[in-house]
Amino acid sequence: MLLLVVLAFPRYTRPGTEATLAWDVSGYYLYLPAIFIYNDLEKVAFLPGILEKYQPSFAQDQAFPIENGNQVMKYSAGMAVLYLPFFAIGNAIAKLTGYPADGFSLPYQAAIHLGGVLVAILGLWFLRKSLLRYFPDRTVGWVLLLVAIGTNFFNYATFDAANAHAWLFCLMALLTYLTIRYHEQPNLKKAIGIGTCIGLAALVRPTEILYAIIPLLWGVGSVAALRQRIAFFKNNFAHLLAAGAMTAAIGFIQLAYWKHVSGHWFVYSYGDQGFSFLHPHFVDVFFSYRKGWLVYTPLMVFALIGFLPLTPKEEPKPDSAVPNPSDDRGSDEIQSVGSPSGVRGWGQSTILLFFLLNTWVVCAWDIWWYGGAFGQRAMVQSYPLLAFPLAVFVAWQSTIRNPQSAILKLLLTGCIALNLFQTYQAHWGPWEADAMNKAYYRRIFGKVKNDPWDRLLLDSKEAYTGERRNVKSLYAGDFETVADTVGLSRANAHSGTWALAASPAVEYSQNINLPRPADLEAGDWLHIGGWFYGEQLEYDSWRMPQLVVRFEKAGQSVRERALRPFRVIQPGQWLEVGMDIRAPHKDFDAIKIFVWNAGSRAGMWADDVRVEAFEE
Repeated sequence: MLLLVVLAFPRYTRPGTEATLAWDVSGYYLYLPAIFIYNDLEKVAFLPGILEKYQPSFAQDQAFPIENGNQVMKYSAGMAVLYLPFFAIGNAIAKLTGYPADGFSLPYQAAIHLGGVLVAILGLWFLRKSLLRYFPDRTVGWVLLLVAIGTNFFNYATFDAANAHAWLFCLMALLTYLTIRYHEQPNLKKAIGIGTCIGLAALVRPTEILYAIIPLLWGVGSVAALRQRIAFFKNNFAHLLAAGAMTAAIGFIQLAYWKHVSGHWFVYSYGDQGFSFLHPHFVDVFFSYRKGWLVYTPLMVFALIGFLPLTPKEEPKPDSAVPNPSDDRGSDEIQSVGSPSGVRGWGQSTILLFFLLNTWVVCAWDIWWYGGAFGQRAMVQSYPLLAFPLAVFVAWQSTIRNPQSAILKLLLTGCIALNLFQTYQAHWGPWEADAMNKAYYRRIFGKVKNDPWDRLLLDSKEAYTGERRNVKSLYAGDFETVADTVGLSRANAHSGTWALAASPAVEYSQNINLPRPADLEAGDWLHIGGWFYGEQLEYDSWRMPQLVVRFEKAGQSVRERALRPFRVIQPGQWLEVGMDIRAPHKDFDAIKIFVWNAGSRAGMWADDVRVEAFEE
């Protein structure tokens, strides 16, 4: 199914920022053409030509100049290492078929994308091998199905397979499998494999060094078990040293790159982005409409329930614990599988510890929404571990009777359907990958067609859809009688001669200053609208000119909303656009309205602006 989805929607054939090698992926990947095609890891002088030809994203997202004249890649080298075999395949195909051997033509795009799908499938395969050591095949089959198409893993194993998350998912699944086998029968080969998984994961994202918790503490759930584990590693210290050496050797790749390019062993390449460990965004990460993990992947609620001591209402059938002859486990390893309360050894304490620490790190990142993404993408690589409590829940629900079991199955089916539909929306429908909010999410829920007018809610974040009562005009102006013409323009006007204007030369228009009406209460509705015009448009939402409405107290902003008319207007045509907002609950004494150019090369004019108050 994963392969068919990708072949039906071959993103690797898409141009510009819709291509496989675009945005973050192009930054991860840039090491490979720099080394193997252009022999230019220091200056990356070929990058402007690639950006002009393929337009994968903005130049500043890939590399930045440093004081010695070289450029440093923003992203670490881990994904480039993982991409390397598929890059080699793409490079060979490009040379054999006459495609440009420039690192970004179709063979490279297809090789990296399809490679990501194969890696995702490999991750599911290792996950199955691990789960089968504790759970019956039927339970494992359902868990694989739920994870693969019922979570946002589906998106990152298909449409965005070149992104880091399916690859990290695979590394975590392999690490878990090697860990289980190592603690059953320790040897040097498995230890080196464990160190390789941890090193590669940390080279992709340094915070993934937390992967080390899994082999160190797997199955440790008490102080006595911890003492036994310490003694175990004392007896196998050479294995521990080998795993650590392998992790360090892989990590040295990044240090060597920084030293080679910058002269320093460490370069922080994320600018002003960082962590706020004392102020993590737990509520936002879990429940916000912008990127709430349990909002967009509600199926994982059942994995969290699986951490609880679930007690079945009836014993499983005798054959539920019969091992599959094809499994690489013995019957003595199956302990009451199918009866979750009797399952032993699946590392509950270790998985819970990793989940808590990893979630803290994910929530502490200042850019907690992780840019343009489907759901909380930073949680995907933890799914091989969360599959274990999910398996406990699946096994438990199979032992309870109707109607509870039927309701749970219906909920699980609903989670799968929601995930598949919203993934469809994200690539063909009205989805917003970066700035989603409650108002816009509710407006597009269940929709498959884009309506540009809906996207205005991404700015105003609220909308009134009922009947307006007691409408009262607070302001109506065409700027024809204003004495001060600073921030006004005669170049374009909807009526008369003058209009508010903001352009590359004039960042802010003139202000419309309104005192707070005496009868305007907190929570009352306001409508701010007008006619807007642009000779040419700006399509980057971050740079679009905006109509800004600011509530102030003693000159200080209390609340602010903005409107980007360029989302709906056409170049060279005046169009009436407006927004509904509520008056803030915080005290304010004035309302300021102006047009702001947020860095666009396109100017915007506003005329016949009006402000109305109304009741529900």
